[in-house]
Amino acid sequence: MPTKRLSSSAAKQGRTPVSALAITVAAALGTLAMPAFSADAKPATKEDTITVVGGSNTAQQESAWGPVGTYVAKRSATGTKTDTQLVKTPQSVSVVTREQMDILQPTSVKEALGYTPGVMVGSRGSSNVYDAVYIRGFGSVNQNEYLDGLKLQGDYFNEASIDPYFLERAEVLRGPSSVLYGKSSPGGIVSLVSKRPTNEPIREVQFKMGTDSLFQTGFDFSDALDEEGKYAFRLTGLAKDANDQQNMAKVKRYAVAPSFSWQPDDHTNLTLYSYLQNDPNMGYYGWLPMQGTVQPAPYGKLPANFNEGEKSNFYSRQTRMFGYSFYHDLNDTWTVRQNLRYMQLHTNQNNVYGNGVAADNVTLNRNYIVSNERLNNFSVDTQAQAKFATGQVEHTLLSGVDFMRMSNDIEGGWGIASTLNLANPQFGNYTKGALNRTSKVDGQQQIGIYMQEQAEWNNWILTAGTRYDWAKSTVEDRVADSYSKQKDHQSTNRIGLNYLFDNGISPYVSYAQSFEPNVGAAYGGKAFVPSKGEQYEAGLKFMPKDKPVSATIAIYQLTKSNNLVTDVQHANEGWYQQQTGKIRSRGLELEGKAALNANVNLLASYTYTNAEYTEDTTNKGNTPAIIPKHMASLWGDYTFHETALSGLTFGAGVRYTGSSFGDEANTFKVPASTVWNTVLKYDLARFNLPGSSIALNVNNLFDKQYVSSCFATYGCFWGAERQVVATATFRF
Repeated sequence: MPTKRLSSSAAKQGRTPVSALAITVAAALGTLAMPAFSADAKPATKEDTITVVGGSNTAQQESAWGPVGTYVAKRSATGTKTDTQLVKTPQSVSVVTREQMDILQPTSVKEALGYTPGVMVGSRGSSNVYDAVYIRGFGSVNQNEYLDGLKLQGDYFNEASIDPYFLERAEVLRGPSSVLYGKSSPGGIVSLVSKRPTNEPIREVQFKMGTDSLFQTGFDFSDALDEEGKYAFRLTGLAKDANDQQNMAKVKRYAVAPSFSWQPDDHTNLTLYSYLQNDPNMGYYGWLPMQGTVQPAPYGKLPANFNEGEKSNFYSRQTRMFGYSFYHDLNDTWTVRQNLRYMQLHTNQNNVYGNGVAADNVTLNRNYIVSNERLNNFSVDTQAQAKFATGQVEHTLLSGVDFMRMSNDIEGGWGIASTLNLANPQFGNYTKGALNRTSKVDGQQQIGIYMQEQAEWNNWILTAGTRYDWAKSTVEDRVADSYSKQKDHQSTNRIGLNYLFDNGISPYVSYAQSFEPNVGAAYGGKAFVPSKGEQYEAGLKFMPKDKPVSATIAIYQLTKSNNLVTDVQHANEGWYQQQTGKIRSRGLELEGKAALNANVNLLASYTYTNAEYTEDTTNKGNTPAIIPKHMASLWGDYTFHETALSGLTFGAGVRYTGSSFGDEANTFKVPASTVWNTVLKYDLARFNLPGSSIALNVNNLFDKQYVSSCFATYGCFWGAERQVVATATFRF
């Protein structure tokens, strides 16, 4: 929705001709599309923080779905599905704003979360094929990522990935979230908010060049279409071409995001959007053995750009989305909202990959995989919100029903490929064994009804919610000529209490639940029941109303029960699983963000995670792989004003990731790593180009070679090498 309604005169004054260069870039990419709005947007309330957006001198109120203007967001809807102050949310939430992304220039969502506590972003090393992150010790590739309030439901290798250039915010809700979102990992979710139409003119063209032959261009246009500001549009696009860090792998992306908003008055908004993204080459997605990475090998260490696959490896993805967002204030009490999206994903791959070394520690065993997948997903979330008072108690009552249906048609299989001599690798002359064919249709469906109460009395804020879900999973196996269906139903609850002091300090406590369906059956044919998450959390938030400052501390205990483990009792009769496993994660998280003045911005975080298999047939007492016990980060930037260096920004940051176990059996460890990043940016306002800038970002400044994580003895990942990227952003 438009982020601000301008008067007729203001709208007229804001219009200037778009440059020929901008038109040329837009035309070159105008056949593609990408979503550019958030779901539940509505006008901000009187409690909102005043910010300056998009280089304009016009003050604007912050909403949970709109721009912020600084690194410090004060409102979010991720933790409540309502426009709520973060200081009043009884759960840990982090917000990465557009301003933070503009200074750091991340190439993926997971990179955008690199300075966020509780989030392990290095689980797949330098690869950006998927936004694989672990939150509070739990994770799965992309399965807990949401865009504008609706889940980006994927399956098998078919997962969506959104470029951060199209985002207004990237938010993390840590801990169980099923009471609002249904089936999900207990660790938390990643919630993305798209750029949306605005009545304030935006005309931006951006160019990038960097290491690995990176060339990228993007554009972002938005404006009102009439003098009254009832109609607005936004068009954001991007084209990217680069070599991946690993030899023989390339990255290409073309995307554009048109959206249109109709707002006849301050009480009604309808935003239509479409999305089309083409990734002809997604880059490298493989792994290396611990020999030659974590541990020395007879040939020494493998280089960080080593690719164990072949030049013929192929991995592509096409993404299409269409949908709308609608809200209407029925009266001063009731508001209705609906968010709907249809998504298509087509992923195609033919890859040779490593599968561990032979006894000589030199010969790499390899497999190959072929997969052609077509996914269709439909999601809709309908909400009714009431704001009213009973005596001295103010209520925000939310009720809703959501529905999701996904179908993924998979054709492919896997087989054995010829080995590779790691001491003297010879590529191009390889063979493939017989294909073990896969031909099936995976289906998922979920219906959920939920209610939430946010009650405020004096300085007390009570948040309580409940939800009931019906979930169904199906598999049509065309090879085995079989059809299986599994139905689950589950209730989840959450309750939290805040006390808000007048100075912006808010202590809180909360309890939350989550669930995840498990497909399959134990020995004897009994279907698996959903795994359950349960969390106790306490924390302290400091967010003063009149300052762009935010500080939080949270402690928690999170338990996942009904976890699938190996059935050793019936090992002689085949490989089976049973649901006696339990994983416990305890931790501490600290986060601070501040725009100390017009010159200085600071980001700081610390994470302590103590995860353990408390009940397991083979791994009891062990720590899950990939999860470091300690993580920390620090970023600061300084902008010169009213000096000879006016307009110059210098920033530097450091990220520390502690050691982690490389496999579930805890047989080896991945060493800790420390990586430094810097940026040098210059504002071109003195050259009569307000809002324009040139910047130089250097990631991994000292070019440290490090292993970011391992999940098994055969699966390790090199972290990203030094990357130097020059960015020129022009606003007209």
